[in-house]
This record gives sequence, structure tokens and C-alpha cells, in this order.
Amino acid sequence: MPELPHDIDPLAPETVECPYPFYAALRSHAPVQRVPGRDWFLVSTFAMASEVLMNPELFSSGSHVGVPAGPDGQHPPVLNGRTATLLTADPPVHSHYRTLVNKAFSVRRVAAMEASMRELADELISEFPPNGTVELGHDFAVVLPLIVICDMLGLPRSQLRTFKKWSDGIAHLGGLANEEQLAEIRQDMIEFTNYLIAQAEARSRDPQDDIMSDLVTLTFTAPDGEQRALKMDEIVSILPQLLVAGNETTTNTITSGMMLLLQHPDQMQAVCDDRLLIPNLVEEVLRVESPVQCHFRRATRDTTLGGVEIPAGSGVGVLFAGANRDDAQFADAERFDVRRSNARTHLAFSQGIHFCVGAPLARLEVRVAFEALMDRLDNIRFAPGRNDFRHVPSFTHRGLRELWLTYDRSGPTSQHRAAQRRTPSEGTPIR
Repeated sequence: MPELPHDIDPLAPETVECPYPFYAALRSHAPVQRVPGRDWFLVSTFAMASEVLMNPELFSSGSHVGVPAGPDGQHPPVLNGRTATLLTADPPVHSHYRTLVNKAFSVRRVAAMEASMRELADELISEFPPNGTVELGHDFAVVLPLIVICDMLGLPRSQLRTFKKWSDGIAHLGGLANEEQLAEIRQDMIEFTNYLIAQAEARSRDPQDDIMSDLVTLTFTAPDGEQRALKMDEIVSILPQLLVAGNETTTNTITSGMMLLLQHPDQMQAVCDDRLLIPNLVEEVLRVESPVQCHFRRATRDTTLGGVEIPAGSGVGVLFAGANRDDAQFADAERFDVRRSNARTHLAFSQGIHFCVGAPLARLEVRVAFEALMDRLDNIRFAPGRNDFRHVPSFTHRGLRELWLTYDRSGPTSQHRAAQRRTPSEGTPIR
């Protein structure tokens, strides 16, 4: 088996901050590579990643990164892994829960949210600082998707920052946290779990028009064939996954997308000249700066992948971000190209049974975000001396710590300028 290229530690801070040369070396020299000193493998090409993702019987999702038990030996209920529902479940169990959640995130339901989403984006931009400088994450990219998913779930807007803190804790479990930080995350998860239990119990007494009430009041066919309501441990397993998936990746796609456009002025000009490119811009950003860099499976038996023997029980890290820069799938894959004809074939939302249930929502939110920003702001540019373009230290997720922008305001709101936009059909060709 080839040695890990350049003997790079995938968890080293410098590799996590700039992983793409490492991914390229893996694709070239060792598409399936065991990590020295660890019982897991990295899969970096598009073909090999697809093979893993499309074979859940052999590569199980029934394992996940979690917070270690505390001194009392107990895990936070939301993270103890005992109740597998969506992300950590395999067929046929996964199918029962996925059917429930698919209804909540149907294409029709998501499409009906566009008008209110656009109004929210306009409101947020209207509140940008009058001096023409904004930190895009804090003042827009975090708030927009967080409000949307909280409204859908039935969580109060008044506690957005608390929900964001809890969501970050779950999302960043794949980070480089020390013991003190893990202890803090563990305590946050306990608080989060207790909060969700109280909210779910309140919905059972007084249902509202939200997803949490739907989950509490519905009956479904359980994995054992019984017709019943969801149990509390199932509810507090599903809800955090929806909260995290509903905001973290969207936030990071918006900020990464703006960074990429400003780093490539020709691409920014192309999008400004032709708004039909915005949907494809969204796909290309997801490909080039995949907000979920890696997700793990576990081999259920001894197998061979790409000529490499993988023992039963080994972890298999599917590098979405590596596969999305594979020249075998995407011509000149390192190049950021908003006109790329096959950008939508990326793996940023995974593939197969675990394809992201919130993908339609995320795509709509990012599209609306860029349309609103380009409608309301002119001459967008990096704020001088304010950006270091550093990322949150995480092996599994990728997002900028902050992105400072300077801009000139446009007068009309996006509703007034909507006539300037043409809404592309699903089949609109890019080239």
C-alpha cells in the first residue's frame, strides 16, 4: 500500500486550514489510503467516494463522531448514539425516519417559502451598518438560514444565538477541540437536550404549525412494524440534525461563495451581468468549497476498495471535498467556474440514501441570498486589512471564521428590482 503522500497528518492544523493540496496528492497517489496510526481510511476520488456512498450494506452509517462520556460515565442524550434515526442509521431503519422528514422538506413546501425568505434577506441587508462595512457571517449569512430553520421547527427567534451555539457544538465535533472545549460542548448538549424535551412536551399539549409539532403528534410505521408516535429519544435525535443541517452548511456556502467571487473578479462580473448564472454559482461554490468536507462510514466486513484491503470495523472517511475536485469528474477541477456545465453533480450533499434532505432548502436560501446581496449592494469588495481568510478548525466542516466586506448601497429593494432578474427553469442550460 502506498505511504501517505508527504507523510501529511490530515488532522494537523495547517492541513485542516488548507487541505486541497493534500486531497490532490491522495487522489494522485493513494485514492484509498489508510491513515498511519489510525484504524480509518480516506477515500478521495469521485468514483471511489460514490462506490462507498452507494453501498450502505457494506459501508455502514451506524457510527459517528461524538462527545466522550463525562466523569460520571454518561453521554449527553442527544449524542449517545443509542437512537439511530437519520444520519447514523442504515436501511431499513433509516427509511422509516427519512420518509417522515421528507414530507417536512418537500420541494413544494420549500418553494412556498421563497417570498418570505426574500423579505427576510432584504430586512437583514437594510440593517447593515451605515458606514458601508459589514461582517457578512454575523450580520447575514448566519442569521438568514438560522431564522428560516428555527421558524420551520418552531423554535423562537429570541434565542437565535443560543441555538447557534448549540448547533456549532454539534457541527464542530469533527474539529480539533481540546478536552476543555469538549467538556463545554458536552454541557451545551445536555442543555440542548433538556430544552428540546421541554419544547416537545409543550407541543404535545398545544400543537402549533411547525415541524416539531408534526413530529410530536404524528403516527408512523416504526422499524419494528408497529404503528405508533415517535418516542422522545427519537424526537431529540431528529431535531438537532435538522437544526444543524438547516443552518451550518448554508451559512458557510454564502460566505465561501462571496469570498470566491471577490477572489475571481471575472466570475463576479459574469454573475452580475447574467443573473441566470446564480443557481449554477450555488452549485459551483458547493463543489469548490464543500461545507461538509468529510463524512465517515464503517466497513461491515472485510472488503477491498480500489485495490486496498479494508478490515471489518474500519472507519472510512469519504472526502466529499476531495472528490469534488477530481479532474476525472470535473474538467480543470481546481478552477472556479460559474458556467461549469456539470457543477450540480458534486457530492457536497452526499449521494444515495443519505443525500441531504435539506438540499432544496439550502439551494433556495443561497440563491436568494446572492440575489438579494447583488440587488441591494453595489461595488462589493473585501474590507481593507480586515480579513485573514482563516477557517474554523475542523476536519469535517469548512467555514470562514469571518468575512468583512465594504460596499456601496443600492436604492431599491429586491422586490423593486425583481423585474431585472429572469428566473431560470430547472432545465436552463449553462452553456
